[in-house]
Amino acid sequence: MSTITSNNIANSSGITDENISFSKTWCEKQVIKGFSSICYYGTLTYTPSRCSNCGFTSETVKIIKYGTKLSRITLTKSANLPTYLFLKKQRFYCEGCHTTFTASSSLVKRNCFISKRVIQAISSEGQFISSEKDIAYRHSVSPTTVNRAIHQWSHQFKPSYGSLPAHLSMDEFKSVKSADSQMSFIFTDARKHEIMDILPTRRLHHLKDYFLNYSYEARASVKTVVVDMNAPYTSLIRDVFPKAIVIIDRFHLVQLVMRSLNQTRIKLMNRYNTSRPEDKKIYRKLKSYWKLLLKNKTELSDSDYRYQRLFKGPKSSMGIIDYIMTLDVEFKATYQVAQNLLVAVQHKNISAYQTLVLSENKLISPQMKRSLRTLKKYLPEIANSFKYNDSNGHLEGINNKIKMIKRISFGYRNFTNFRNRILLGFNNKRVAS
Repeated sequence: MSTITSNNIANSSGITDENISFSKTWCEKQVIKGFSSICYYGTLTYTPSRCSNCGFTSETVKIIKYGTKLSRITLTKSANLPTYLFLKKQRFYCEGCHTTFTASSSLVKRNCFISKRVIQAISSEGQFISSEKDIAYRHSVSPTTVNRAIHQWSHQFKPSYGSLPAHLSMDEFKSVKSADSQMSFIFTDARKHEIMDILPTRRLHHLKDYFLNYSYEARASVKTVVVDMNAPYTSLIRDVFPKAIVIIDRFHLVQLVMRSLNQTRIKLMNRYNTSRPEDKKIYRKLKSYWKLLLKNKTELSDSDYRYQRLFKGPKSSMGIIDYIMTLDVEFKATYQVAQNLLVAVQHKNISAYQTLVLSENKLISPQMKRSLRTLKKYLPEIANSFKYNDSNGHLEGINNKIKMIKRISFGYRNFTNFRNRILLGFNNKRVAS
């Protein structure tokens, strides 16, 4: 066979082992497992330097050829068709230990019938949002093989208990049913946005035991930790990170305030849910313009008039808000407090924020009063969020992708499998073969 043909075979099939030679009918189409497939035919043989069983060299004992063994090896797809290599592997007999062994190839691992390139391709594709069953179908292997390949890669990820990033972010997400309260704990590097580890539980004593595995020097090197308004996390940080500053994520405090405002709107809206036609009109307006009420006031316009069906005429967004403010004194006071808090957070005005949180406002709704008590409780940690730019925004994005992986895969039962898939999905480095 010419050199050009051999190179063509190597390029088209990815078979680069020099010890593999091809027969005259080196390629043909066959139906395998009900699919039209491309099949290559080759022979693997060489002169072994030593016995793989006893270790004696061929110079010490006699090693003779002892027939062949046929293997069907799964290769990466060619022309979008399943591709296989029917390989006759040379068997050898060692007269020193009276045992036989089979020739090995760089194409596959020992006792494996799936090429290294396929395993690498599976691991690479596992970085994207796709179910393991779909990945298995695309590579002509079983879902178990895909799961095994992902699990095999996960051994590359081992937490280093000797060091920690200077800036951390912590959160939890809905995990598998076997996890404690179906919630798992995740923490990341707040600056590089890399996942450090995922734990099956968010229980305080389990988290404390985990972080105490890190050396004191590593824990003392942590400068800031960004969390949501979760009391156990703040106590955990004080216990395990002696020099860390706790930062409450700004998104969560805005979310808390806006949720209270929305609850107040719903309470007012239900008050107008009567059989009276005039009340019903107000009810529909409060129900329809809920998004407008949750918007930052700076985004509203008092000059852009558009036809509003519920007002039966042109109305600006600011005009709609002004109308709603006339409906109830409590809602108006609650809305003003929420907007003032938004402005204080937006401009990082800590003095204005503290004034709003600490001052008593009897006119606001009970829902907003409860939220202000929570903000008052975490005031020192929230004040740190005005000084530092770190946030859990990237972690919220990670949690959203985790939800997508879980939904596409129709859920996971085993936490280890779920964790491995998440870690692979957020691995930005090239997967090693």
